[in-house]
Amino acid sequence: MNTPNRYLQFEDPTVLKFEFQVNDNFDFEDTADDTDISTLVEIPNEADIDFDDDIPVYLSVFINYESDNAPYKITTKIMSLFKVSNLMSHEDALQILQTDSASILLSYLRPIISMMTAASGFEAMTVPMLDFSDSDND
Repeated sequence: MNTPNRYLQFEDPTVLKFEFQVNDNFDFEDTADDTDISTLVEIPNEADIDFDDDIPVYLSVFINYESDNAPYKITTKIMSLFKVSNLMSHEDALQILQTDSASILLSYLRPIISMMTAASGFEAMTVPMLDFSDSDND
């Protein structure tokens, strides 16, 4: 397990889904940058979590999902198993799983998205840092 700090450990993430769809009707004359990024973090319900065991966390990222005037759409999903320190309260552990684990998973998706957008003939996209503590991101 990787250990970014002593309160959170994780296994190497697995990309479960990566869909890249070029918009054949994209207007290359329109240079407005209206990239839309939304996310979904999925963790088990608190009642279903055994905090002494590995906890699966899934992150889905949707890029230009609802935009008709974007050069491409990307839908991707990644997961990993996380273990939180038993020194933390369950409430704190849930918050860490929602925020820190999602940030870790996004860091694994970022280079993949950049590589795929560059390989498709478009400018490489760099996914910005996202604040997963903000409920507007899901």
